[in-house]
Amino acid sequence: MRPDFSPRIMAILLAALVALTPFSIDTYLPAMPAMASYFGTTIGMVEMTVGAFFMGYAMGQLVGGPLSDHYGRRRVGGPGVVIFFLATVGIIFAPNIESAILGRFIQAFGGGFVTVIAPSVVRDRFTGKDAARMFALIGVVMMLAPLVAPAVGAVLLKFSNWQMIFVFLGCYALISLCIIFLCLPERKKALTEKLNMAKVWDGYRRVLNNRKAVGYMITQTFSSGVMFIFLTGAAFAYITYLGVSTDLFPFVFGANIVTMMMFNRLNPILLNIFSPHQLIGAGVTIQLMASAVLWAGQFIDPHNIYMVVPMVMVAVGVSGITMPNSFACFLEDFEDNSGSATAILGTSQFVVGAILGVVLGLLHSENILPMTTLMLLSSIVAVLSYRLLANRK
Repeated sequence: MRPDFSPRIMAILLAALVALTPFSIDTYLPAMPAMASYFGTTIGMVEMTVGAFFMGYAMGQLVGGPLSDHYGRRRVGGPGVVIFFLATVGIIFAPNIESAILGRFIQAFGGGFVTVIAPSVVRDRFTGKDAARMFALIGVVMMLAPLVAPAVGAVLLKFSNWQMIFVFLGCYALISLCIIFLCLPERKKALTEKLNMAKVWDGYRRVLNNRKAVGYMITQTFSSGVMFIFLTGAAFAYITYLGVSTDLFPFVFGANIVTMMMFNRLNPILLNIFSPHQLIGAGVTIQLMASAVLWAGQFIDPHNIYMVVPMVMVAVGVSGITMPNSFACFLEDFEDNSGSATAILGTSQFVVGAILGVVLGLLHSENILPMTTLMLLSSIVAVLSYRLLANRK
């Protein structure tokens, strides 16, 4: 028998599980130059580990969601953590960068299983205001984790080597495994019918046939793509190119998260005046302007950190407005199909993020023009999708 935790304790436990993914993405960012030196490769190849993680995470969510609905939360979350842990050990002992890239993909695939069970447990156990409070706390952790993770990585790198960062992630995985099997409740009513993949695919088809929803999906996918591109190139841009020290990197990187949280807190106030659709338009327009200035700056004063950092803060931080409103508008037509819709939106963001990350790695040069160019192109696609598709009724 598992203890019957209070909603607050359960929210903290679920938030700890959800934080596994942002920690996995951001903790090792300060170590990218060290990894490139260790493997004797370019930092562009190391950046591909980020794209591989995004792709694996997308696949993990897409597969793990239906499996957890059918077989149960612990039966899917537990194996997911085991996959994550074994892949982490493989990365620690990776003989070359290609093995590390493969390990990151497998690691993220298992992490995707863990992520999907947390909101599922909330839906299983809570309703109304209790559910809203649970999701609010989980959302706060999702923002705080990227703020803390680079600092953790920098501290570990200061006193040890890059492998110690993955030792930390392996220990975190073992703690997550204990939470899943010792603390998490299971579905009150298990499914007895066979897993019907035809029904799963039909749910996905219904989402993709909704033109307006696809418009919001593309808008959100490429708006978040700006953030994924930055995550992939952040270590090179700030540490190698602009000369930011590994000790200072967490603070410069964390400024983007703080900006995102500020926009996120501004969003409820703006909703009293504007509709979610209007706020999406404002958000992607601001992002496009910031990306354009960032790109143009590379032809005027490319090493000017006082121009690069603020523009990145705006381009990335405005996700605090675009993301929640895009989710609300996207899910509006899927009251009975929200699970499939959420899976598609989440998967599309990480698949496109993975592709953009790989492209950035292939285009890697001695400056950050490839990164700023991709950020600009991604924001242009977001604005065009909003104007041409999401506006159609």
